[in-house]
Amino acid sequence: MVGILEKLKLVIYEDRIINTDNPFGEKGRDYICKNNFVFEKGKIYGIVCEYGGGGEAVSLLLTNEIPLKQEKIFIDDSEANPEDIEMLGWYVGKKICRNFIIKKEMSVRQLLENAIKKYNRYEKMEDIIEEFHLSPDKLHYGLSRNCEWQMWRASLAVGYASNKKIFCFPWMNTLCFYDCMYNSSVYRFFKKLKNEGSIIILPTSREKNVQGFVDEVIRINNPRFEHIISENSYFKEFF
Repeated sequence: MVGILEKLKLVIYEDRIINTDNPFGEKGRDYICKNNFVFEKGKIYGIVCEYGGGGEAVSLLLTNEIPLKQEKIFIDDSEANPEDIEMLGWYVGKKICRNFIIKKEMSVRQLLENAIKKYNRYEKMEDIIEEFHLSPDKLHYGLSRNCEWQMWRASLAVGYASNKKIFCFPWMNTLCFYDCMYNSSVYRFFKKLKNEGSIIILPTSREKNVQGFVDEVIRINNPRFEHIISENSYFKEFF
C-alpha cells in the first residue's frame, strides 16, 4: 500500500475509447483524452462533460473497474498499482457477484456481513442499517434488484463498511442525477465522508447539477465534442 491518501492524481497519457457498463444497465463507450486530474482528501468533485466525454472513465479508472493502459494513478505522488486502487476505490451502485463460474449476484446482507467480518468497522449489522437508513426487508436482494431509493445508500454503506476512501459515482444525466442524489437522499452522508478524509467523484452532464455542494467543478474539454456541424465546409456545400 502506498501513501495515506492526502492527494490522488490520475494522468491520462493517450486518447482511447473505453467500453462502459453502468449500474443502470446501459452499455456504451467513453472517449477519454490526454488529461491530468488532481483530487484532495475530504473534498467532493463534480466532473462535468457530455455523455461519452470521459467522466464515466474517471470513476472506472479510480476504482479499478477497468485496467489502466495509457493511464497512471498516483497516491501522494507514489505510483499506485491495481491492488492499491481496488483497496481504496469504490464504484457506487455496482453489481457484485461471487467469483464462481456461474456469476450470481450477492445480496446486500451478504456484502455487509462480509465487510463486518473482514474490516471490523462495525460490530453488528443493525448499526449499519440504522446509520444508512436501510430497509431490513430489502437486504436479501442484490444491489441491482433494490429500488433505486435504497440502492445508492446500500452501496455506499457497503463501501464505507469496507474502509473505502474514494467513492466514485457513474456518469449521470440531469434526471438520473436528481433521482440518485435527492430521492435516495444519498447526499446526506457526504459530509460524514468528507470529514473522515474521503474523496467523492460525481460525473454528470451539467454544472448546475452539482452547484452548491461540491468543493470543485472539473470540466472535461474533450476535443471530440467540439465539432460544430454548420462550420464544416462539406456541410456548407449542401446546405
